[in-house]
Amino acid sequence: MNRKIFHTLCVLAVSLTSLISYSQTPKKIKEFPAKNIESVSVDRLGNLFLIFKNGSIKKYDANGKVLASLKKGMKATLVEPWFHPSVFSYFRAQQQYTFYNHDLKVIQQQRIDPAVAVDPFFACPTNDNKLLVLDKADWSIKKVNPNTNKVLSEFSIDTTGLTSKPEFSYIREYQNLIFLLDKNSGIFIFSNLGKKINHIPCKIQNFGFYGEELFYLSEDRIIFYDLYSESTREVKVETGKFVIVTDERIFVVRENDRVIIYDFLVEESEGKPKEK
Repeated sequence: MNRKIFHTLCVLAVSLTSLISYSQTPKKIKEFPAKNIESVSVDRLGNLFLIFKNGSIKKYDANGKVLASLKKGMKATLVEPWFHPSVFSYFRAQQQYTFYNHDLKVIQQQRIDPAVAVDPFFACPTNDNKLLVLDKADWSIKKVNPNTNKVLSEFSIDTTGLTSKPEFSYIREYQNLIFLLDKNSGIFIFSNLGKKINHIPCKIQNFGFYGEELFYLSEDRIIFYDLYSESTREVKVETGKFVIVTDERIFVVRENDRVIIYDFLVEESEGKPKEK
C-alpha cells in the first residue's frame, strides 16, 4: 500500500474513533429540583450526598430516592462519606469533627486539639483511620492520630508558581496520595510524605475518584485524569457546577438548582464507563 495512503487511512481511523467516543453521552434517566446546594459527595455504595447551605444533608440512592436526611444545623465545612458506613463531617467554626451513621445520626464528636493545629482550616479522614489536618497558620498538612492527638507527619504546602493567593476548598486522601483543591488554580497532588507530584490547572467546584482516575466537571465535559499515566478522556453531559461519578450513575448539579441523573455503566473488558 502506498505510504501516503496508509498514513491518511490511519489519521482517518483515529479521527473517527475520537469522534465516536466524543459523541457518546450517558443516558439521562431522571431530574429533580434541589436548591441552595453547597457541596456534594458520594459513599462507596454509590449513594449521593447533597450538602445544603443551611447545614442540612440529604442522602440519595442511585435512582434519586431519599434514604436519609439531616435537618439544618451547624454548617459543615467538609463532608466525607467514603469510609462506609460512617459519614465524616468537619466544622471549621467549631474546630470539631463529627461521625454519623448511615442514617445520619450522630455517633461521635471530637474537637481538634489546639496542640495539633493553631488554625485547623480543614480536616478529613484517611484510609488507616487517621486524620489529615490543614493548618492555615502555616499552610501545613499534618497527619494525626485522633486517639492520642499525636502528629505523625507533616509538611508545608508547595504553592510555587501560583499567580494568585490560594483559596483551598477541599482536601482528600486517595490511594496514598493527598489531593488539595484550590478554587483559583486547580488540584494539587502530593505524596503522603509531602512531595508535590502534580498540579492540574482548572477552576472547579469539586472533584472525585473513579477507580484509578480523578474526575471533575469542566463546563459540559467530565474530565477523567488517570493518576498513573496522566492521560485524560472526556464524557459529555449538560453544563453544571458539581459532578459525581459512580459505577452506575453520573450526577450533575446544574446552575438552575436541578440535579440530573445519568445511567452510566462500566465496560467490563476495559474498566471504562460506557453508555448502557
